[in-house]
Amino acid sequence: MKRKKWSEGEEQSLLTKYAELVRSGSLAKLKTREKKFKPVAEHVNAVHHLRDPVSFPFKWSWRDVSIKVQNMRHQYLGVKQKIRLSPHHFNWKDGNNHWDNFLKYKEVFGDVQLLESSKHAKLGFEVDSDEEEEEEDHHAAADQEADVSKVKRLASVVELREAVVKREERRRERDFRREKVEADRERKRREAEFRRERRRDWLEDREIELEERQLRWARKEMEKRLRLERELDAERRWRKRVEEQMEEEEMEWRQRLVAMQVEHEKHMMQMHVEACQNQMQVLGIMARLLCQFFGSASDGLTNGLGALPPQVLHHGGGLGNVKPDANSPSEFI
Repeated sequence: MKRKKWSEGEEQSLLTKYAELVRSGSLAKLKTREKKFKPVAEHVNAVHHLRDPVSFPFKWSWRDVSIKVQNMRHQYLGVKQKIRLSPHHFNWKDGNNHWDNFLKYKEVFGDVQLLESSKHAKLGFEVDSDEEEEEEDHHAAADQEADVSKVKRLASVVELREAVVKREERRRERDFRREKVEADRERKRREAEFRRERRRDWLEDREIELEERQLRWARKEMEKRLRLERELDAERRWRKRVEEQMEEEEMEWRQRLVAMQVEHEKHMMQMHVEACQNQMQVLGIMARLLCQFFGSASDGLTNGLGALPPQVLHHGGGLGNVKPDANSPSEFI
């Protein structure tokens, strides 16, 4: 909640409208403050707040306008009191030295007279009359007229003196009531100002508390973000180690698979060599059998058998006793 403060444009609009009502004479015809200042408030709100509520956020009431006009008049009369040379002479040119807007306000409040006998003569301003003061002035005028008529009827000096005394007593009572009303107003104004000060202090405390709460929240968010980053970094490192481990295991598995394939190929080659050797042994055995059946008539066949490997002819006892060499070269096939 911001404290209400009049902008320069709003003050200018207020002065323009108020001066217009004063010059037209319509302001003097109105009896209550609400009727006097409500049109001014509506004009200021229509020109500023309703058109641009962002730049002019405050919607002024007739009470706000009344207080503002009263403060303007007091300020103007305060400067007017300073530049007064005699009861009816003023150094108007010196007004701008005391206040830059003095001549502007003089156009609006220049007809306001300084009072010497009232309570506010020391301050150099005159207070606007409200409904109660107007009613008291009306009664005072009625009493004065009644007293004048009564004086005319009195024949003796004693009765005239008594009438004057009573009139003075009534005047004192009116002054006493007026001062009491003004004292009550001043007390209420001070109480309102005190409440506003307390509210401003409370709002400032709430703003400080809100800022501290926001700082704590921001600190918690930062700690949470750092913790999440650390957890994500740890998870990335763990995944990297797992991937490296899986790659090492895959490499070991591939190496074992290649070794098994090589070993399998060796066994297959050895079995093929053994099969070939067994075939050769079978052929040698069949050749010897043929030699035994047909004799030595065929020397060419014997000479052909002589070309067989010695190991085949030597081991003719059967296939079971043959042990092929596992380290024999592949050219033997």
